[in-house]
Amino acid sequence: MSKDNHLVKQCGGSMRSISSAIAAVATALVLVTGSSAAAQSAPPAAVRSDVVSADSATVARKLAAEQKRKRQDVREDRRDVRSDRRDIASDKRDVRHDAREIAGDRRELRSERREGDSAGVRHERREIARDRREAKRDGADLRSDRRDLRRDKRDVRRDRRH
Repeated sequence: MSKDNHLVKQCGGSMRSISSAIAAVATALVLVTGSSAAAQSAPPAAVRSDVVSADSATVARKLAAEQKRKRQDVREDRRDVRSDRRDIASDKRDVRHDAREIAGDRRELRSERREGDSAGVRHERREIARDRREAKRDGADLRSDRRDLRRDKRDVRRDRRH
């Protein structure tokens, strides 16, 4: 809090009360010291109403800018939540697709074994291994997106409180 704002707050927030307090101090100085130099001095520039209104306008601009930044942060956090939900849905779809592919490759592997085609069996085993790696990657991505979603939801709740 600046010195001027502190004075305004202590004097009840009114410029008139600050001016009268300064005049009373100047009068007391004249009575105590007998000098008229204190009486002739004008109130400090920080107490003049035009300066205080400029300070309050600056404070209002800073406050408005801070509120705008906060609104942007909240919007960004909400966008992140929506994006994470879409990513999770996509990753779930990918995991289900990989599981179906693995099931199909296993059926083909069984049929290749029944027929006695060893080259076909090797090929199906490689496909199953590749599909499992892909499913594992998609599962890790799904867990990561869920973690991101939890963090983003926490950010949105935190911003709502402030």
